[in-house]
Amino acid sequence: MAAEILKFEKRPAPVVVTPKSPRFEALDILRGLFIIGMLLANNAGDWSHIWPPFEHAAWHGFTMTDLVFPGFLVCVGISMTLSMNRRMGEGGKPAMAAHVLRRAAILIGIGLFLNLLPNFDFAHWRIPGVLQRIGLCYALAAGLVFLHSHVENGKLVLHARPLAFWAIGLVLGYALLMKLVPVPGFGVNRFDPEGAWPSYIDRIIPGIQHLYQGGKNEAGQVVYDPEGLLSTLPAVFNILAGILIGLFIQKQTPARAVGGVALAGLILVLCALALDAQIPIIKNLWTSSFAVLTSGLALMLLSLLMLVMDRLGYVTWAMPIRVFGTNAILAYVFAWLFSVFLDVTGLARMITAWMHSVISDPYLMSFLFAFGVLMVCWLVVLPFYLRKIFLKI
Repeated sequence: MAAEILKFEKRPAPVVVTPKSPRFEALDILRGLFIIGMLLANNAGDWSHIWPPFEHAAWHGFTMTDLVFPGFLVCVGISMTLSMNRRMGEGGKPAMAAHVLRRAAILIGIGLFLNLLPNFDFAHWRIPGVLQRIGLCYALAAGLVFLHSHVENGKLVLHARPLAFWAIGLVLGYALLMKLVPVPGFGVNRFDPEGAWPSYIDRIIPGIQHLYQGGKNEAGQVVYDPEGLLSTLPAVFNILAGILIGLFIQKQTPARAVGGVALAGLILVLCALALDAQIPIIKNLWTSSFAVLTSGLALMLLSLLMLVMDRLGYVTWAMPIRVFGTNAILAYVFAWLFSVFLDVTGLARMITAWMHSVISDPYLMSFLFAFGVLMVCWLVVLPFYLRKIFLKI
């Protein structure tokens, strides 16, 4: 019998692998619905005949299309609660802070680049924008998280109460500014396109030539930007609402948190409707009542999806929407580039002219064109989904 040689050697320490948590299905679908809404609203075939469900409120008021952007910000807040501990594990708060700054800078940079297309007209370069607002709000909300959190056993523990105070303070302070502080040359209590505080600030920073050229008053003068500087502050409320509800869901499970999420959303909606008489619901100024209303509606929609998907287990139906929800920024950026391509090549004009010739209803034609753009974007993003490639900034 051969002798058995025993070899003694130091064994490496075991590597503890933390299993990845399953994706929050309802959140992916909610994010996907909001991206779909953005693409349909941004790509009308005939801007004089926009399909009514995808039209923004002219000024005071609300349509479901007004929900898509602030609702997406709520999703950003919820996602932050799911990703921050992973970032902590990769290098602690310094690594997480570096990631936040890098991600915010990339979002702002992409937004600025898209605004230059196709003419690269720097003299009239629109500085504000959707991605710019997402980046700024994300960075500001993350800064509040860093301020009101501590590290325990390698995990980031968020302090919900001060974050809630910040959320309330932002919308309350913005409301009091709009209501009580006189705008130079216009006075107090101004919620019109020209005389409101956000519009006044936009004309100073960054200046009329760098604003959205559709933000005009009745005289046809450019006077405001719907994603301007000052109105970014109440938009942070939407992200904070997402963070707070994300913490609530994490303390339970999505299936058990359905009722609490729905109740929180209902309370916010009722508060916004009560505020409307004094602080009107206006998307273009992102008034406090608008921020509260859209956060509440997003939470109510999220609770419905959680009920269907997490409690009842019906998930397969949502696969087409999930394609957008898992690569939201990719879908948004490609849709923008594709729209520019259609305009520059003249294909948009040719396609809409042909569609007008075969479709008598101009509103239906406008919707079908937007739906066609949506389908092209879906086909582009689909291979990423099938290969489980989720592009993250």
